Amino acid sequence: MTFSDVFASWQREDTALHFDGDPEEKAITFAALSSRTADLATRFASLGLSRGDRIVLAMSDARQFILSLVAALRAGLVVVPAAPPSLTSRGDAFRDSSREICRVSGASLCLTGGFFTGFLADAGLSCPVETFESLTAAEPAGPVLPPDAGDLALIQFTSGSTGSPKGVVVRHGELLAHVRALSAALAVDPETDRGVSWLPFHHDMGLIGKIFVPLLTQTSTWYVPPLSFVRDPAGFLRIMSEIRGTISFAPNFAYGLLAAVAAKKPPTGLDLSAWRIAGCGAEPVSAATLRRFADAYADSGFRPGALRPCYGMAEAVLAVSVAPPADGPRTLVADARRLAEDRTVVPATGDDGVVLTSSGRPIDGTEIRILDPDGRPLEDGREGEITLSGEHLAHGYHEDPDETGRTWRDGRLHTGDLGFLSDGELFVTGRIKDLIIVNGRNHHPHTIEQQVEAVPGVRPGGAVAVSVPRGDSEAVRIVAEARSYPPPAGLAEEVAARVGEQFGLRVADVTVVRKGTVPKTSSGKKQRRLTAGLLESGRLVAVPDDPAPQPPAAQAPVAREPSPVPVIGSSYVVKAGDTITEIAFTAYGDARRHQELALHNKNVEGFNAARLRSGMEIDIPEPDYLPMPSGLGGLRGNVGRSFSIRPVGPAESRVRTADRKEGRQS
Repeated sequence: MTFSDVFASWQREDTALHFDGDPEEKAITFAALSSRTADLATRFASLGLSRGDRIVLAMSDARQFILSLVAALRAGLVVVPAAPPSLTSRGDAFRDSSREICRVSGASLCLTGGFFTGFLADAGLSCPVETFESLTAAEPAGPVLPPDAGDLALIQFTSGSTGSPKGVVVRHGELLAHVRALSAALAVDPETDRGVSWLPFHHDMGLIGKIFVPLLTQTSTWYVPPLSFVRDPAGFLRIMSEIRGTISFAPNFAYGLLAAVAAKKPPTGLDLSAWRIAGCGAEPVSAATLRRFADAYADSGFRPGALRPCYGMAEAVLAVSVAPPADGPRTLVADARRLAEDRTVVPATGDDGVVLTSSGRPIDGTEIRILDPDGRPLEDGREGEITLSGEHLAHGYHEDPDETGRTWRDGRLHTGDLGFLSDGELFVTGRIKDLIIVNGRNHHPHTIEQQVEAVPGVRPGGAVAVSVPRGDSEAVRIVAEARSYPPPAGLAEEVAARVGEQFGLRVADVTVVRKGTVPKTSSGKKQRRLTAGLLESGRLVAVPDDPAPQPPAAQAPVAREPSPVPVIGSSYVVKAGDTITEIAFTAYGDARRHQELALHNKNVEGFNAARLRSGMEIDIPEPDYLPMPSGLGGLRGNVGRSFSIRPVGPAESRVRTADRKEGRQS
C-alpha cells in the first residue's frame, strides 16, 4: 500500500484543507481533493513526464503545491520540493541552489507559479519550467499506473545548516509507514483535531508533519503563508483562536517571537484553550523560551502541557522522537563542567548548571542508541552521537555514495548530533561539528548563545558562537544582533563578561551587528560555519555604538559611493545636500531592469524624485540582489535586505519616471 491508495480512498466531505488568504479557493474537501488530483495525475504526460521522472515543485501557494504534490505522487512521479524564490531570497545564491537541485535530482520539469516563473525560466535550470496553470490546461492522457511501495516518492533536500544541501531519498513504503507512526504518536483524530501551519513546504517539518499527516488522517488543516507569520505573528494565533485549532508545530524561535509580541502588546480576545499539541523542533529547544511563551498566553487559555518538544531530521523522513503528554516539557539541570569535561550528565549542585530539555520518546518503529567515538554503546546519562535504526527511515542520499556511506553505516543512521538518554527519553545537546573545544573542554554553541541572547540589547535568536583556531587550542568568537540601532554602549563587553562568568571562557571578540545579519537557512537554522568564515574573511563587521555624526550645514556635499562589493553590516550614509538616491534592485536576475523601491523603514524617507534627509542610513547586509515581482505590492518587511545604492541626478530621475509612465523599464 502507498499514499496513492490513500488518496484514492478519500471520501470525506466534512473535513477540508483551508488556504488563508487564497483569492481563488478558500478550502478543498478531501473528497474533492481525491477527484481533482486523479484528473491532474493524467495530465503530466502532456507535459512530457512519465512514471519515475523527477519533478521539482517550487511554489509558495499552498493550494497549488498540495494539488501538484498529490497528483504527481498518484502519477508515479518523484517529487522534489524546493524553496521558491521569496522576498528574502539572495538572488545569486538562490539561482545557484535551484540549478544544483535540478541537476542533482535529474529533474525533468520544474513546476512553479505566479511571477516566479519568469525568474526561474531565466535561472539557467537544466530542465523546462512550467506553471501550475499549464498543468491544469494540459490534455489528459488516460489512466496512470500507481506506484509500488519500493518506488521512489520524494527527494528531500536538507536545509544546508551544516553544509551543502543533500537529497534524501524516500520510498513510498517508508513514507507511508513513517507518517502512520507519527500520526499515532500524536494521536491525531480527524473528528476533533484542527491543524494550523505556517511552515514552508520544502522543509521536512512542514512537508511531512503538516501536509502528509493531515493527508493520511483526513484532518482539517489551515495553511498560512510563511511570510504572513513573519510579518504578523499574532495573526497565526488569531486563526488558532477563531477555529479552535488543536495542533501546530514550529521551531523554537517562533515561540520566542510570539512571547516577544505578547510582551510588547499583551494579547486580548484570544481563546487558545483547544490547543493540545504545540510541537517544537527543527532546532535546539530552549525550556526558557517555551516557559516565556506559556506564561505570556496563560490568560488566553494556553496550557503548558500542550508544549511537545520533538527531534527529527530529513534523513529519518522527519520524526525521531516526540515528547509525551505531560504538565510541561521535561528538563534536567546538569553540571556544566562535568558535561564539558567527561560528557557525563550529573545534577548541578550550584550555579554552574545547564538546563537540558527532553525531546521525548522514539516513535514506533525507531530505535535510538547513543555511541561513543569508537562506536560503543553508552549507558543512560552519557553523552555521545545519536544513532538510529528503524523500518521507516530513509536509506541514503541521491547519487552521493560517499556521503551515504559516511551517514548510513553499520546498519545505523549516524545523525551527527550529540545527546543522551534518560529514562527512555532523548536529550539533544548539540552537533558534533559545531562543538567548541577550548583547553580540552567541550562547549555546545547553543548553550552559549542562549546566555548571550539573555543580555539586554541582544536580539532573541540573533546570537552565534563559533570557534576558530588559536595556537594549540580554539578561541570563541561571538556574533550578536542588536535589538535596535544604535546598540547600547558597552554591549560587546557585557556579552563577553556574561559568557566568561557562565562558562569560564575567554571570548576572543564579540561582533555586534544589525538585526537580520546572522546567516540562516531557509528554515531559520543558524549557519555557524558560514558565520565563522565570514568573520575570518572580514566580511562581517561590527556596527558602531553611535550613529555617524551629521556634517555641518556649511560643509560642501560629498556623495560617498558604496563599495563595489559591500561587506555585510556596512551602510551608505546620505550626506547633507545629496541629490536623489535611487535604491535599485535586480528584477528576475536581469541586471538591465531596475525599479525604484519605496522602503517602509525608519532609516529611509522619500521615493521617486524626493530628496533624502541628511544623515540617513541605508543598510546593506549582504552583497547580492533579491528577485522581485514587477510591482511594488508585498514588499513590506524587506528592510535591511541587499540592494545596490547609488546617487543619481535629477535629470536622470526624470527620464526614469517618464519611461515608467510610457510602460518601459530602463
